[in-house]
Amino acid sequence: MSAAQARLLRLLGLIVAVAFVTPGILRPLTGHPLELVNLVFHEAGHVLLAWAGTTLMLLGGSLFQVLVPAICVGHFWRRDELYAAGVLCLWLAQSWAGVAAYVRDAPTRNLDLITGDPDTHDWWQLLGACLTPGCGHLNWADPLGRLLMVVAVMTALFGILLALWKDLLKP
Repeated sequence: MSAAQARLLRLLGLIVAVAFVTPGILRPLTGHPLELVNLVFHEAGHVLLAWAGTTLMLLGGSLFQVLVPAICVGHFWRRDELYAAGVLCLWLAQSWAGVAAYVRDAPTRNLDLITGDPDTHDWWQLLGACLTPGCGHLNWADPLGRLLMVVAVMTALFGILLALWKDLLKP
């Protein structure tokens, strides 16, 4: 295979990956196939950090949801496989978008949770569930969620650039 053919295949692969992941970034938590993958790591994060107290256990879900794809990105980056790292950044971006939507849902708790109990919403508990009136920070949910969505979009754009990087540097 010639260098030009390999470059074209990488470009086509990236286009397919972007087309696959973009709906999950733009409309997170609406049934994208990667959400099931993210859910496994999210729930594993709760289990793995259960020993560390309630706050870290609650954060563990969202943390592991983004940490696992970030570790995968780092693995390929370290091996100088920038195309693979860039494509995996798309998964990371979709995961960030899911966390952003989950955070923004905290005040209303409209998302269907696997427990079926809206009181088990991680971010509702982290930002607002307390017994003293006025002690919650549910008003932070929307700006924090928007910030995380910016992180998601920037991660996707970075991933596209990273995947193309070596091809852009070569004539």
